[in-house]
Amino acid sequence: MTRWIAAAACALALALALPLGNQAEADGIPTAPVYKHKRCIAPASWFSRSGERITWVCRIEEKCCYDRFLRRGSCLAATARCF
Repeated sequence: MTRWIAAAACALALALALPLGNQAEADGIPTAPVYKHKRCIAPASWFSRSGERITWVCRIEEKCCYDRFLRRGSCLAATARCF
């Protein structure tokens, strides 16, 4: 008898869940905002003094570069190289 109750509960849950899914995509509403900037995070270093991560902000079309010697981040054009 408990198997019948469990099967009926699962069928009822599926019957209610399937029609209500993905309403935002069906309405044409964008699911993610359009970002103009990105947050760059320096790679972790075992010799860092404070243990904090260095972060900076670049535009979407730029490349994040980090100079380990100067411990400073910079933003370069997408076609430029990081040294």
